[in-house]
Amino acid sequence: MKPYAIMLQTDQDDKLLTESVIAEIQGAPPLIFIASFGELADVVEKFGQPTVILINDTFSHTASEQLRLLKSNSEYGHIPVVVLGEMVTDEYIKRYYRAGASTYIIKPSSLGGTKKKIEGFFRYWFEVATV
Repeated sequence: MKPYAIMLQTDQDDKLLTESVIAEIQGAPPLIFIASFGELADVVEKFGQPTVILINDTFSHTASEQLRLLKSNSEYGHIPVVVLGEMVTDEYIKRYYRAGASTYIIKPSSLGGTKKKIEGFFRYWFEVATV
């Protein structure tokens, strides 16, 4: 199975932005969007284990709890999870690390910054890291 990532993305505008940026990146691995963790099992069954799971933080108090449940699941707990968010307070970010996040990435405010972060993300998780 070809390496790919899953992204939990509930914001349609962010999804479209992410898709347009990825379309510009040569050799970008596939990114499969899901709207809830309930879809995760179907995607994994169809495509195999992802390299990494991304969560777009929408300031939901349930997102860190869902992450905690995901990390405690014997089928998925070993898969790295990266959280993308806009909050920069230490306590907010630590909440995700305590829940099991591998990384917390602060979303850039520009299209160019977004592309640069996505390229760096792909380079790290698909070329540098061993998962």
